[in-house]
Order: sequence, then structure tokens, then C-alpha cells
Amino acid sequence: MTDTAQSGMEWVPRFGMLEVPQQRAELIRGLFELAAWVADHPELPVPAVRAVVWPSSRNADFSAACSEVDQVGAALGVQPELRGGHYDVSTEFGPVEITSFAISSETMAAHTAHMTYAESVQPEAIAAEATGGAR
Repeated sequence: MTDTAQSGMEWVPRFGMLEVPQQRAELIRGLFELAAWVADHPELPVPAVRAVVWPSSRNADFSAACSEVDQVGAALGVQPELRGGHYDVSTEFGPVEITSFAISSETMAAHTAHMTYAESVQPEAIAAEATGGAR
């Protein structure tokens, strides 16, 4: 299906050729390649697809990142919500989820502090392996 070209033309969406910046063109091409792969491999499970629109200011200012999430929400026609230090918006295009979110610096600091214990707590089997079987 995807290996055949007709008259030198590649399959393009119903809206024809697009004039978009290279980064967007590469993403669109990748999405089409994923669609073609899914079509070419009906024997395999359908992949889960989640697209994340990262706010460009996500590492700087929570308020600025939230403004970008608002823009994504407006483009999707969905109202973002603030829940537990996460400001997010999400919707689906069929089985494809698209989301954008911002995390407050307080919530991120709490998560980072929590994760500092991650290496300290291990199931017994892993702990025994790490110490050569001694407990």
C-alpha cells in the first residue's frame, strides 16, 4: 500500500500540498508515515498515540506556560483545568489524544523531593541482588 507511488506523486491529505515551516512539515510527514505503517500491518496491535503540545515557557514561568495551555485549549475548543498544581487541557481525535499542560514550580519541587527517595526503596529481590544475596 505505502510502497507504491502513482506518477511520482506521494499520497497527501485531502487538502493537497501545504506550505508550512519545515518542523511542521516533518511532523505531518511523520504522522502520515505512522498512518501508513498502521495500515500496512493489520496483524499488529494498534498503537496508542498521544500528542503533547509542550508550552515553550514550561521551564520558566507557570503563568506564561498556562497562557500557552489556554491557547491550545482555545484551538481545541476545550477549557483547561487546574488540578493539584497541574494546569491541563486534553481532547481526542478518535483514538488519538492531544494534550498540553503546565506544572507549577511548587508541584514540580514536591515531585523532585519525592523522587529523591526512589533509589532508597527497593523490593527485597532487587535489594538482595544488589548486595550479592546478603540481607
